[in-house]
Amino acid sequence: MFRRILSSRSGQTSIEYLLLIVVAVSIGLAFMKKMDEYLIQNPDGIIGKPLKEFKSSLNSDTNGRYSRFPLRK
Repeated sequence: MFRRILSSRSGQTSIEYLLLIVVAVSIGLAFMKKMDEYLIQNPDGIIGKPLKEFKSSLNSDTNGRYSRFPLRK
């Protein structure tokens, strides 16, 4: 029965659609991984650079505007 589905036109079309979905998902995941490396994980990226500047401004504050409070006793 499975061989009969694969040999028919509708079976071939469904397999082609499944393969197309697999290719699209794999390209999408690869794109998301590259964008994560480029935008977030990169210290000079669009998101990483402002975060680095914000951290340095928090660490170099001499006026006492920013305080750190422990979460545990």
